Amino acid sequence: MKKIQAVLFDLDGTLIDSEYFYFKNWAPILKQEFDLTINYEDWIRDFAGHTLAHNVKRLTEDYGYNVTEEHMWKRTRAAYADSNMSDIELMPGAREILAFLKAEQVRIGLVTSSYKSTVDTVLGKHGLLDYFEFFVTRESVECPKPNPEPYLLASAKLGLSADCCVAVEDTFTGSTAALSAGMKLIAVTKQEVERARLTAVDNIVENLSEAKGVLSQWI
Repeated sequence: MKKIQAVLFDLDGTLIDSEYFYFKNWAPILKQEFDLTINYEDWIRDFAGHTLAHNVKRLTEDYGYNVTEEHMWKRTRAAYADSNMSDIELMPGAREILAFLKAEQVRIGLVTSSYKSTVDTVLGKHGLLDYFEFFVTRESVECPKPNPEPYLLASAKLGLSADCCVAVEDTFTGSTAALSAGMKLIAVTKQEVERARLTAVDNIVENLSEAKGVLSQWI
């Protein structure tokens, strides 16, 4: 195996504990707009870890609702603003794994389907922005995860071949993007529905402390 020179982190559900935040904002909208009631398990199974476009497509094609991406963008962004996204906490071990990699002089990037405003708000609140050499966000690419474009762009920004990089992801969607780009992968999730989907992943751990242990062996 080539020497690992960079680690690329997903954001939502990987570094920040945001999935319940998104659920508690989407659930009332789905109820008000479509009389669709979902619980957190439904959210994790059907919507979490996907782009807005994917979730709108699911609502239109799988559920049969007449709704546009622009409409849901406005509704969800207004809800996020009212809910104060800066309240989102870090996942356990997030600060520690970033500090470890920095001390080891491993390059660090962020590859997310969230927008730069979310990155600035949440990571800025926790004082973590300076750990990252760059941010690949939704605005950066034409085709978001599960397309490999975000990770290929990250590789190009680093000037490294993909096999010198490790992606840290929490969903099948993100993992598919990283593996398709030719990167080594650590999947970090306790969600059984996600673990069941990650059959192509060799390294699945439950938390970032365990991910740090795997990385320490590779670098």
